[in-house]
Amino acid sequence: MDRRLELRIKGHLYEIREVNDQVLSSRQGFPMAEKGYQKTLKSVASCSNSELVDRVANNIKEQIRSREERPSNRSIRRDARMLLADEGIVADNYLNAA
Repeated sequence: MDRRLELRIKGHLYEIREVNDQVLSSRQGFPMAEKGYQKTLKSVASCSNSELVDRVANNIKEQIRSREERPSNRSIRRDARMLLADEGIVADNYLNAA
């Protein structure tokens, strides 16, 4: 993974943390969720491109806003796998395990 994509993922994780704090006002359980989101975003990056990483990260943020709870990493991996499939990209083992 190139440095720009790695920084992009870190930026998304920062934004996810900010949305979490604004909407949920609690970080209880967030460190574990953040690790899972990071693995998922890195996995998407290794399979595809920055546009799809952005779409997956935006999906996480939107789910926190609309549901007022953090989505499980399993559901995010499943959504990412379906997004990749729609684009004709084969998902890696990590995404397929969801």
